[in-house]
Amino acid sequence: MDAPMNNALPMAETAHVIPGRTRLRIAAQRGNAAFFESAAAILRAIPGVSKAEGRPLTGSLVIHHDAPLSLIVAAALEKRLFAVAEKNPAPAPEWPELPLDLRSAARIALGLLAFWQFIEGRVLPPALTLAWYAARLAPLPAETDEGDAGNGSD
Repeated sequence: MDAPMNNALPMAETAHVIPGRTRLRIAAQRGNAAFFESAAAILRAIPGVSKAEGRPLTGSLVIHHDAPLSLIVAAALEKRLFAVAEKNPAPAPEWPELPLDLRSAARIALGLLAFWQFIEGRVLPPALTLAWYAARLAPLPAETDEGDAGNGSD
């Protein structure tokens, strides 16, 4: 078995998982063809693993399996092959609250395009058409409850 000489096992990180196929990245062993060849052979001997390929160039192992990944990882740890690091997903970035709605943004964009066409001397039809579209996107008058109250039903 090609386990490291010291007690520290190489740390593997789960790079990609789909049902039946997992890619583990072992950055510390990148370029070590002997390690990946040995690791693939050891993994293929684990029940539930149908295929295992070591890829030293990328520092990864691709495992095709029917068994749960947790059992394969436990067997690899027992054989002192590697340990899998817990991957903490980075929180998704929060989008800032935008002060404009889509209609306002389109109106501004069309207005700017109309202005640009105008200063370029292309008034008819480009600038006027764009200005017309921008004006059509102008906010509609706000409907209020008071406006509905004057319908003659008093």
